[in-house]
Amino acid sequence: MVNRTSKTLLLALAAVSSGANAFKFMSNWQAPKILSEDQKVKAAAAEERFGDKKLCVITGCSSGLGRETVKNLVASGDYHVIGAVRDQDKMEAVAEIDGFDMDNFHIMDLELNSFASVHAFCDELKEYQLGKPLDRLICNAGVYQPSLPHAKWSVDGHEQTMQINFLSHFLMISRLIDDMKEAPDPRVIMVGSVTGNDNTVGGGGVYPIADLKQLDGFKAGFENPVAMADGYGFIGAKAYKDSKLCLMMMSNFLHSKFNKSHGITFSSIYPGCIAETPLFREKRAWFRKYFPIFMKYITGGFVGVEEAGQRLFQVAHDPRCSKSGVYWSWNGGPREGRGAAALEKGGQISGGGGAGGGWDSIYVNDQSDKVNNLELCVELFQTATKITDAQWPSAKTFTSPCPTLKVISAVSTNMIAREELKRMDDRPGFNEDGSVVQLTKRKKAALVADKVIVQGVLGNTVGRVGRVAGRLLLGRIPDTAKNGSFQEEKPLDDVVAPISDETAGSKYIDVIDEGDKSILEDEIFDQVFSNGNKDDGSSEEREWKIGEQEKEKELASM
Repeated sequence: MVNRTSKTLLLALAAVSSGANAFKFMSNWQAPKILSEDQKVKAAAAEERFGDKKLCVITGCSSGLGRETVKNLVASGDYHVIGAVRDQDKMEAVAEIDGFDMDNFHIMDLELNSFASVHAFCDELKEYQLGKPLDRLICNAGVYQPSLPHAKWSVDGHEQTMQINFLSHFLMISRLIDDMKEAPDPRVIMVGSVTGNDNTVGGGGVYPIADLKQLDGFKAGFENPVAMADGYGFIGAKAYKDSKLCLMMMSNFLHSKFNKSHGITFSSIYPGCIAETPLFREKRAWFRKYFPIFMKYITGGFVGVEEAGQRLFQVAHDPRCSKSGVYWSWNGGPREGRGAAALEKGGQISGGGGAGGGWDSIYVNDQSDKVNNLELCVELFQTATKITDAQWPSAKTFTSPCPTLKVISAVSTNMIAREELKRMDDRPGFNEDGSVVQLTKRKKAALVADKVIVQGVLGNTVGRVGRVAGRLLLGRIPDTAKNGSFQEEKPLDDVVAPISDETAGSKYIDVIDEGDKSILEDEIFDQVFSNGNKDDGSSEEREWKIGEQEKEKELASM
């Protein structure tokens, strides 16, 4: 017992001496959980279904990059993979052809053209998880419709490319990240593109260029007939590039907002130009034939779909890729003198975005000024949230569990609230038209209660003693602290637009109204009895009452 006490004291002393992060090691401490019988059954079912495997969701995995990524995830033996696809029959056929271990691969319906389908998928996923947190979310699904002369619209009335590639994934992330924070190493991976990064030849040298401008299309609601994020005319190729730019920007923003609070790694990747992927299925036949040859032997940027799948798997699996807020690429790139080597190796030469390089060629790539535009990132988050009606969790960072901090916080809460009320009463701020911001009835009632209880009763008793003691202990304020202003403070009336009698506010409320009387009673009760903790119960349930005549006299005398 003595040894245990000594160890506890030493641990506490070490924590105190380590400064601001002293108690962070306690952040994950939890009281022992007592499971009900239903919870025990559910936990046993989750153990039977998933074992010790990580739970991974990947969208768009019936072909191309997603299909190859699933091969690697399932083959590793470390993951239970959920394939979110719009065509379940096709996915079942692919799983059979590729020999997926169906004990560790599960298919769910997801139509990214519909926000309702996204919500339905998230609800189904929650039931399937049996309480197990999600470890990986890979936002891979995408469409590319460069040949369209006009926009195609989703179920929700939004341009399809932007909704499938970005908006529906955005909504899905908002639904899932609160669950993911319970996982030990959660990661959200967004498949970007060199075309969304205009600091490269592929992104900045080929028209059209990804550019959201001022997001006027999103700000206008992005509903039919508004087809582009910037609000201008539709170009199919630009819609794709803009959607990839949105994904990369949002990866950075979500890292800034949720990485510390939720412990989730957010990253984007460019696996290379997969010139033979079904992504180009809507391009003309001549393009599908000659584009891979051009990428192999001219630019050196070609990557086979198998290797690209290994790269996406690496970002989900490699411990080095737990770094958040970055854009992953692989070593090399277009360069001089590649012709002979390319011919010898069938186009499979090392290069940034190009094939080869292996597992250790991964590196953190630079992002363009557009991707790093913080102000536009904020507007993108706000407008996309409005378009999708996403409900994001609060991003609360770690708060020290130090008991002293909790006691001081509880004691000071009421005092801070009262001082803020006084400050707002003296000079409450201004509306855009220059008029004074009016206090709500609740705040006016709090001012009355503060005047009656705190300034009146307590201020003339305990408060008087405290003020005398303060002057004796602290002394007078130095003149140098009070002097030095270059202007005399102007009266409030000189800088505020005139306010009509109808809108003018008083710090006192009209006690003739029964609802106002109830508000006042609640505030005074809270000041006296509840230490600032609001009671949702009505004032009729209070165990005390103030006589109507006494109350009106008391207010009239102020």
